[in-house]
Amino acid sequence: MNLKHIWRYGLATLAVVQGCKPDQIGFLNEHLRYNIAELLVTQGTSVSTPPLIANGSSTPMTVELLEIRNKETGAAETAFLQPHEYHVFLEQVGADDTTLEQLEAKIGTVTEPALTVNEIGGKVALTPATEYVPPGSYTLDLKVTNISGTKIYPEVMDITLLPIKPDSVFASSASTSTMSDESATAEWRDYSVTTEYRQTAENRIIYVWEDRDGVRFNPKQGEVVRRASLPSFADWSPFFPEELTDTAIVYEYPFFKGMAYPLKSVARVGSTNYSSGPESHYRIPALDNSIAMNINTMTNTRFYLPGTHIVRYRLNTVRRGLPATTITRDVTLPEGAGYAATAVPMDPDELAGLFGISATEIASLMNTRITFYGLLPDGTLNPNSTAAAPGHWFDASGNTVGWGDDARLFSEFNTSALVFNIGQFPDRNFAGDTFTVRQAMIYRPAGEDAVRVNFVFNITIQ
Repeated sequence: MNLKHIWRYGLATLAVVQGCKPDQIGFLNEHLRYNIAELLVTQGTSVSTPPLIANGSSTPMTVELLEIRNKETGAAETAFLQPHEYHVFLEQVGADDTTLEQLEAKIGTVTEPALTVNEIGGKVALTPATEYVPPGSYTLDLKVTNISGTKIYPEVMDITLLPIKPDSVFASSASTSTMSDESATAEWRDYSVTTEYRQTAENRIIYVWEDRDGVRFNPKQGEVVRRASLPSFADWSPFFPEELTDTAIVYEYPFFKGMAYPLKSVARVGSTNYSSGPESHYRIPALDNSIAMNINTMTNTRFYLPGTHIVRYRLNTVRRGLPATTITRDVTLPEGAGYAATAVPMDPDELAGLFGISATEIASLMNTRITFYGLLPDGTLNPNSTAAAPGHWFDASGNTVGWGDDARLFSEFNTSALVFNIGQFPDRNFAGDTFTVRQAMIYRPAGEDAVRVNFVFNITIQ
C-alpha cells in the first residue's frame, strides 16, 4: 500500500474516533459579573441593577443569593433579608391632587426585604427597607445554574450603603429684578442655602430668609412673597394650609415611609403645569431690602425623614429693610394760577450728603443709578413719569395719575437745579383746599446699600 492510501485511511479513522466523543452541552463562564463593580446606595431609597452579564454563558441562567456579607468583618448581614413595610405609589400624584384624601388614595403599602436577587438573570433590587440595615460595605455571593451546570461566584458585586440623609438641596438660585420691569433680571450669587433637621413629633418644613446679619425677613408683613406665575412650596404641598409668621413660612406635611417629599409630580400655577421637580420660588420685594431690587430666590429640596426641616436662605451682602430719609416742605399755591408752577428748591449739600455723592452727580446718575418715583399713599412707588419727566400728576388723594379729569396737581423735578416745580390743573382747586403729594428717589450704588429719600409736599391753595 502506498503512502498516499495510508494517509487517507489515517484521516478517516481519526474522523470516526472524533465523532464518537460526546458533545459539550451549554457553557457557563467562570467570570460572570454586573455592569458595575460597586453599587452606591443611600439608606431608605430604591435602586436596581441590570441582570448579570452572561459573557457568552448559555441562557437562561438561574441565580440564587447565597449570602450578603459585611466586607470588613466577613459576617453575614441578615438585616438585608428581613421584610419591612413601606409605602409605594399606586398612581401618579398630579396637579389636581390637592387634598389629603386625594393623596392617600394614590398611595399604598408593600412588605419586602431590603435586597432581592431575581432568580432569572440575577437583577439586584434594593428597597426603602434598607433604612433598617446598618450603613457599611457589603459584598454578594451568588450561585448560578444553567444547562451547563452550577458555579459559585463569591464577591460578584460590592454594595456600599450610605447613611440616610434627612433632606437634600438639589438646586438653588437667586436673581434680581427692578420694581418696574420683570424682564430686567440679573443673576445674584452672593447667597447660601443650608438645611437643619430636628427630630420632632410634628412634621413641618420651615423656610427662613436671613440678611447678612442673620436678621430674618418677615413674611407675615409681606417681606417674603410668593411669585405670581411660578410655583412655591405651597403648590407642591397643598395638603395643609401655609402659615406665615414673623420669621418664616411654615408647611405641615404628611410623611409616608420610603417616599421622598414632596410627593406631587406636577404643580399648577394659573393655567401652567410645572414638572421640573419641587422648585419653590419666592421674592423679597425691593422696598424690603438694602439693595432696593426685587430678590428672587429658588430652592429645589426634598425631604426623607419625618420631623422638622428648616431651609435657611442667607443673603450674604444684603440687609433687611430700606431705611428712608424724608424731606418735608410746606407749599402755598395761589388760586387761579393756571399751570404756573411754584419753585421749591432743595438744599444741594443736604441731598449730596444723603446720597454720598456730589450735587452735580445727581443729574448725571438720574435714570441709571438714581430712579425717581411717585410715592402713593399706600407706599407703592411708581417709576413712570406722568408729567414732564421726572415728574407726576396727582389726584386729590395724592395718587399718581395722567393729565386729565382726575388731575389736580403736578410736581416736576429739575435735576440740574435740584428744584421741584409744583403747580395745578387750571380751575380745579380753590382757596382753602389742602393736599399732600409725595415723591421719592432711590440711589443704587454698585456693590453698596441703596439710599432712599422721600419728598413730602403739604400743599395749601390760597
